[in-house]
Amino acid sequence: MIELTTLTIQLIGNKPDGIRICHVEGESLVTVVVPRELLAEAKQLPDIPKRGIYYLLDEDHSVISRVYAGQTTQGLRRLDSHKSRKDFWNKAVMFLDDEVNIDRDVLDALEAAAIDYVRKHGSYETDNSDTPQPYVSPYKEQTVRRLHKRILFRMAALGYDLDRKDAAPTDTDTLFHTRRNGIAATGRYDERTGSFVVLSGSQVDLSRPILKNSGAAARRAELFGDAKRIVTLGKDQAFSSPSAAAVFVLGGSQNGWTEWVNGSGKTLDHVYREKKG
Repeated sequence: MIELTTLTIQLIGNKPDGIRICHVEGESLVTVVVPRELLAEAKQLPDIPKRGIYYLLDEDHSVISRVYAGQTTQGLRRLDSHKSRKDFWNKAVMFLDDEVNIDRDVLDALEAAAIDYVRKHGSYETDNSDTPQPYVSPYKEQTVRRLHKRILFRMAALGYDLDRKDAAPTDTDTLFHTRRNGIAATGRYDERTGSFVVLSGSQVDLSRPILKNSGAAARRAELFGDAKRIVTLGKDQAFSSPSAAAVFVLGGSQNGWTEWVNGSGKTLDHVYREKKG
């Protein structure tokens, strides 16, 4: 006998890479995939449940480099605060249902299961530092396990593999990139000198001022004057540290060791520091 699961995906605005609403036949759980830049549009969607868990992802072609898991009783509006306070994510995946199907105890336990999972699985960073320890009735444990299993299945079906593990590369010439806030930049780290080179063709977001590192600010002024837009770098630029390079590209105040990731989603910190610990 062939076992089948029927997953339907609705593309809002007929955009394959836009907002997606997913249903599994026979299940009430609703999955909503929201690109960061389309949050305002997503909040206008009618009849979306408000209770459940969600993942904030920093992903590029389904390769996840950073994850945050949380819960909501506000539905899509919960993402408003994350958009203003968390810069790293470019996509949110929400799993929502009505209160009658996910009560308060189940919601707390489901969030704890999701957080524990992302902290222990996969080759990505997580912004969840601790796993909550809520009480859950023994009579509801099966419900929590079933819901979490369904959520993991849907994440995998949508191409977001929370179990993906990659061996840390040993090639010191590995390229690293950042795609925060839609800015695409690539660079190379020199382990011997600790310097970082941002490569020609990378984007630089001049619309965001630099909060720290006067050296990066001076380099911007030297190359681009007082422009306040996104520009493309015409020549490689070397910096004394990964953080100075990240600040130059993105503005604000950045930790280059966690901002720059390679093609497998590994941070610079993981490749050059953790592997030696």
